Amino acid sequence: MYIFVRAKLLRLIYIGMKRFYNAFAIAAVLSFSPAAAQVSIEAAAPAKEEIAFKDQVKQNDVKSDFSNDAQRRAERAAIRKERNTIEFNAGLNGSLSNFNSKWQSVNGNSNSITGISNILFTHSFRKDKFTLDNKFTAKLGATNNEKGWVKSQDEWFVSTAPAYKISENWNFGALLSLRSQFANGVDDKNNRTSRFFAPAYFNVSLGFTYVCPKKGFPVKINLSPISMSATYVESRTVRDVFYNKKFGSTAEADLTKEQRNTPYCYGLTLANGTSRYEGGSSVQIDFDRTFGKKGIFRYRTTLYSFYGWINEITQQSGKDRDLFDRIAPTLRWEHTVDIKATKYFSTQFYFQMYYNEAQISSLQTQIVLGVGLSYTFKNK
Repeated sequence: MYIFVRAKLLRLIYIGMKRFYNAFAIAAVLSFSPAAAQVSIEAAAPAKEEIAFKDQVKQNDVKSDFSNDAQRRAERAAIRKERNTIEFNAGLNGSLSNFNSKWQSVNGNSNSITGISNILFTHSFRKDKFTLDNKFTAKLGATNNEKGWVKSQDEWFVSTAPAYKISENWNFGALLSLRSQFANGVDDKNNRTSRFFAPAYFNVSLGFTYVCPKKGFPVKINLSPISMSATYVESRTVRDVFYNKKFGSTAEADLTKEQRNTPYCYGLTLANGTSRYEGGSSVQIDFDRTFGKKGIFRYRTTLYSFYGWINEITQQSGKDRDLFDRIAPTLRWEHTVDIKATKYFSTQFYFQMYYNEAQISSLQTQIVLGVGLSYTFKNK
């Protein structure tokens, strides 16, 4: 009975608690509903604030100075190469002759060693209508025989020719040249007949130059109606040797006026002293061509002719001589043939005709054939 009453009581409590819970839940919902209706959500606008970005990376203004300098140097080098043409050629030729005593006793030959060196340097500058052609050549050869060393060839030559183009094939300009030798020269009696600047020849001309437009015929013809030719013999020893050959032991004070005006040393007279200047006209023809794709054959020739019509420019008429009492033409014609067998081995043939009436009234010639080493440099 007690148990039944207890169970009934617990059931009533459970039902009461359940109803209380439901009522509490409904009251809670109703109590929170009005509060929820009073809440409003507004659009939250962010505060406007300017943000400054700071670049922490160090900025360097990189200029193209290096590239511009390199480009300018390359451009200047290209311009220089276009305007300048350079050629350098050097050669060394030699020969050896040896005969035994039996051969010498029959034929009279002597043993000898000959060496010849030659240099050619040319430079041409072109800018617009202005041109400048420079040239330097040198030849020096010696032979060693039973009499010792004797020079067989000795000469250096330098020239410059500034010009201005006045038409397609004609230039107006000047031509200056100087020619002399390096070493002392002696005759068969061991007398000194030449040395440096004794003699020396200086030529100046003003006129017109024709340049052939055909590449297969590169000829230049210089016509100079106004020219000057000078001869120098600066060595007293050389002048004395020629004086003794011409006048013997006669003292200079005992010579007649005609003898003093007679050429005795490379066209000089005693009235000239150490130099002689002539006025006149000149013609020069130059030809230089290389044949073959590899340039194995080259022919060069220069013909120079001077005709003097004023004897002594620096000497007044009536003083020991007349200005027009002697006309002395000069002719010099050179031929050079180069044959390149390999890059460093070549053969050269050289032939020259020279006539100087003031020096000697006979034609002078020389022939040189050499085989040996050679080197050539060209910038283009």
